[in-house]
Amino acid sequence: MEQLGDGYTNRVVERIRRFAFFPYSVLQSLARDALNEEWGKNLFVLEKYLAVHIPWSIEQGRYTHSHNQFYVTAGHLQTRYGIPLYLVFAENNQPNQPWRLVTAGSNISAHELPDPPEIPSPPEIPLGHEIVMIHDHILGDNAERVQFLAHTPPVAQMCAVSGAIQWSINRRLQMSYWYYGRMQYIVPLYLQNRENIAFAPDAVAPLQVGASNILVRTVLPAAAPYANARVAVRRHDQLPPWLLDAWAGIAQSTSTEQIEDPEAQPAGGET
Repeated sequence: MEQLGDGYTNRVVERIRRFAFFPYSVLQSLARDALNEEWGKNLFVLEKYLAVHIPWSIEQGRYTHSHNQFYVTAGHLQTRYGIPLYLVFAENNQPNQPWRLVTAGSNISAHELPDPPEIPSPPEIPLGHEIVMIHDHILGDNAERVQFLAHTPPVAQMCAVSGAIQWSINRRLQMSYWYYGRMQYIVPLYLQNRENIAFAPDAVAPLQVGASNILVRTVLPAAAPYANARVAVRRHDQLPPWLLDAWAGIAQSTSTEQIEDPEAQPAGGET
């Protein structure tokens, strides 16, 4: 835990890279063995997925070890036959990277194989909580994300977003969403058309559930929070089809910076 460092960060890939060296060839092998899914350019979404799940395994004691190695599951990744995939770390003898990922796969030689970590549950959304929006950031600094509201008065804009959030919550459309070391929610915003919720929404809103309100920090393009939503489910096909489709359309053009912090800037291009 001391080698992992503080978990209260949104830059989890940087954190896990200080903990261990991840050869790209091993990540490629892991991606080939797992169920086929879109991991983005240079498999960065896979690396972020591991950067969240490996600390969960260590924090929860879901690892085994030998004299100079330790073993964790690759989160909840499995082969096409449903066999868990494992990671083997060995001492690296480097103070800035004390461990090294040496292999990954379903056939690991270990005296005891670990269980996958539990995915934490987000807090319950209490009924009747007020929805509070940081308006200047949502519809001021990032107005291009909801251009069709650009000429709508500010109070009406806030009412439209708040109403769309409540509409989705009432239909249980919210999804678990990892952000800054804790689980929260993203909610699809259907602002122009609600005839078919299988279609991509106009935007999504990350929610922070507090003791007395629900805080809306920003509004994002539909595919922007994919990586943070992916860590919160056991299989990628448990995510809504519209999110998978939207992500597939931008996966290879989205920068690592945008994947690390989806709320910092809009997705969809290199920076």
